[in-house]
Amino acid sequence: MLFDIPTLRQQLAAAPIVSPYPHELAVAIICDTFRLANVRPPSRQDWLALEQYAHHPLWKEQVVMLAHLLAGSALRDDSAKALKKGTEATAVLRHFFEDIAPLTAEMVRSNAFRQEEFLRKWVRALGGLVLNESAKESAKRLDQLDYRKAQQELKRAEEARKQEAERREQLLREAQQREADARGWRE
Repeated sequence: MLFDIPTLRQQLAAAPIVSPYPHELAVAIICDTFRLANVRPPSRQDWLALEQYAHHPLWKEQVVMLAHLLAGSALRDDSAKALKKGTEATAVLRHFFEDIAPLTAEMVRSNAFRQEEFLRKWVRALGGLVLNESAKESAKRLDQLDYRKAQQELKRAEEARKQEAERREQLLREAQQREADARGWRE
């Protein structure tokens, strides 16, 4: 199944979130998507297991954001078409929630790159493809968008800046010491 990311993003922009869905409604929307595909949706026990597996406070808001994206665009129908009979719904959701772990609903709502990353990771979890892109191009684009990678690069840059500042400070102390030693000889 091919997913048209630009069209989905236009549809989502036209249907802004007034207020977040209650968690139970979000779960129902996601389960209905699996039902549309004739795939057994996760049970209540499966949802509890997913929450325990995720074990972070962002999980519920990520569930709500996925439901919003499914309900606010053609993503629900496209997702149902992409799901194959015999697909394990819980495995799809577990893979997806692992993949988007650091993203918050606010990031997805307010940042075009994070929204695209969220959509692309859902497409990948379903085993779908992005319209007008090869699998290699899609993987490259997702790698460019990856928030975790951006966080790691930021940490490396901050560490490099810190080390450079420490190195400059050490050089400055050494220069001051040499100047003080030279002054001692002159006096």
